[in-house]
Amino acid sequence: MNNRKLFFFTLILIIFIIFINFNKGPLFLLLEPSKKNLSTEISGQAFPKTLHDPTGIEFVIDNPPQRILSATLATDHMLAGLIDPKRLVAVSSYVDYPNMSNVIGLYDSNIARTQGEIESMLALQPDLVFIASYSNPETVRYLLRSEIAVVRLGALNSFADIFNNINMIAQVTDSKERAQVIITNIKKRLHNIQKAIQGKPKLRVLYYNLDGYSTGAHSLMDETIRLAGGINVAAEILPDGENKISVEQAISLQPDVIIINQSELDQPSENASAIDILLNKKAWANVPAIKKKQVYAIPAKWLRSVSQHRIHGVEAVAKYLHPEIKTDNEALNE
Repeated sequence: MNNRKLFFFTLILIIFIIFINFNKGPLFLLLEPSKKNLSTEISGQAFPKTLHDPTGIEFVIDNPPQRILSATLATDHMLAGLIDPKRLVAVSSYVDYPNMSNVIGLYDSNIARTQGEIESMLALQPDLVFIASYSNPETVRYLLRSEIAVVRLGALNSFADIFNNINMIAQVTDSKERAQVIITNIKKRLHNIQKAIQGKPKLRVLYYNLDGYSTGAHSLMDETIRLAGGINVAAEILPDGENKISVEQAISLQPDVIIINQSELDQPSENASAIDILLNKKAWANVPAIKKKQVYAIPAKWLRSVSQHRIHGVEAVAKYLHPEIKTDNEALNE
């Protein structure tokens, strides 16, 4: 009898698994927060436009939205260059963090700040909400059920992804011309970096945080290093994206240059900076970057940005790898 029950239970379980794999409708997409590239698709050259969510839910927006809620720092950054801030009812709370935000002081204090609390977001009665693939899945569920139009950013692993997201935001906010200005400017600056580093030696670069993380290939950090004229040594041993790396692994890569995030904790104070800590670790003493003291800290708001401001990170890395070159960022500050 028990064998028969076990047989039927196993059979039901197999059928359920097959059902999930072949019928991944809206319910299962909502249950898969780790699924990548769940971005919104937009149809319609002019308004009205239809937003197609990956769950199968659709929203129709008749006119350019005027009560926009930005729930991510990435969209805070992108929207800053695309629309009048008066069209925003809320931005993410990270917009006021000096270590993370590239738009400090841009958004007036009368624009609400959100940490993704669904109740406060709904209370603002937005007509459009911007989220990202990493947004809290529970919050996304409630938003989709509320019948408020939602736009999800796409992948965030390259400059091509950044351009796609800027264009998507511009399409739904009726700001395509501004988007083209931003994208053209970034492409020009990237082109100028490529010209400046042409023919120069490619140094082996390790992006490393003291908490033990680095990034492999197919990531925005990997592309940042390559565009700056370096070789991302972590790509040799780590899986794609951001991953934990052991001290032994990091040392074995023997990088010529080490790049770390500069945070508020890294500023001169009674405590040693992250650079000093790394330079004084005995285990690292024979690493070329340590011997030559080629360990550099770059503001996290540039190095970690997944918006148009990432260009500052590329220019900063390129300048450390090749101090003799001149970047557009320097020219703009003259």
